[in-house]
Amino acid sequence: MCKQNQQQQTSPQAETSQEERTPLDVEIRKAEIEVQLATLRQNAAYNASVAGQMQRQCETYQRIAIPLSESDFVPAAYKGKVGNCVIAVEMAARLGVLPLTVMQNLCVVNGTPTWKAKFLIGCVNSCGRYTTLDYRISIDGKVGDVKYKTWEKDKSGKNHEVLKPFERPQLDNLVCVAYATEKATGKELTSTPVSIRMAIEEGWYMKSGSKWPTMPEQMLRYRAASFWVSAYAPEMAMGLRTEEEQRDIVDVEYEDLSETQSTPAPKPKPSSTAIEEAKERLRNRGGASTSGGQRMNLSQTLQMICHDHNSKQILTSLRRSA
Repeated sequence: MCKQNQQQQTSPQAETSQEERTPLDVEIRKAEIEVQLATLRQNAAYNASVAGQMQRQCETYQRIAIPLSESDFVPAAYKGKVGNCVIAVEMAARLGVLPLTVMQNLCVVNGTPTWKAKFLIGCVNSCGRYTTLDYRISIDGKVGDVKYKTWEKDKSGKNHEVLKPFERPQLDNLVCVAYATEKATGKELTSTPVSIRMAIEEGWYMKSGSKWPTMPEQMLRYRAASFWVSAYAPEMAMGLRTEEEQRDIVDVEYEDLSETQSTPAPKPKPSSTAIEEAKERLRNRGGASTSGGQRMNLSQTLQMICHDHNSKQILTSLRRSA
């Protein structure tokens, strides 16, 4: 009974409110609804655009990166640095792996981000498109007489490339090739052969702190795997080198070439004798007249006289004296 009484009381109120609405109120309400619908359509179009998707992704990456930057399990390069964590989260999303996995395998060498070779090998083995990456190691005789590239400074202090003979020509020339089979086609994909002779000629073997002399087979596998990924699955590396490749790059000290650049030759200065001769000719020819026409002739005469004596400086000096 109470509910029926309430409905009977509210229904007259609703009727009176509808009766009180004027046509103007109805038009205003329609306009408000149209504005709301237009705003919703605009937001939906923006959210479907590339910019809207990037904005939502960036906001999501930031929410994930903040707790990671506060964790004690992340490497030092990400501790307390939200920006670095955002980049790691974005790369992890593109590769389909966990952010912590990227943080543990993305290293900065000489200011350049690099991947660990074993991480790229794991990406190939787990992607499902290829069989497990494997290696063939053989011995191709001895290294023999080979020269390696290095950089030295000459007497003037400039860096220049020098070829030096390798001191161990009887060293075995190990050759390694990485290979895997593409499951979709059954085709075997092989990398560029990597050898000890190549490592010597490129300067990797003799670089200070290099691991090539102490663990040559492991370094051969890492370099062959890097070549294989660059050739057949470059999207996994995202354009980055491996840590081992970046460390093997020969460093050259900075050299300032500003002092050696050619400087323009100084302009010849007119001699005092030429200036005095020009003054004497003007005295004998011009007199002390100050009329406009004679001033015009005087200027023309000065230009003719000073043509062979670097006219700008002589002309300025003669005008002052005149």
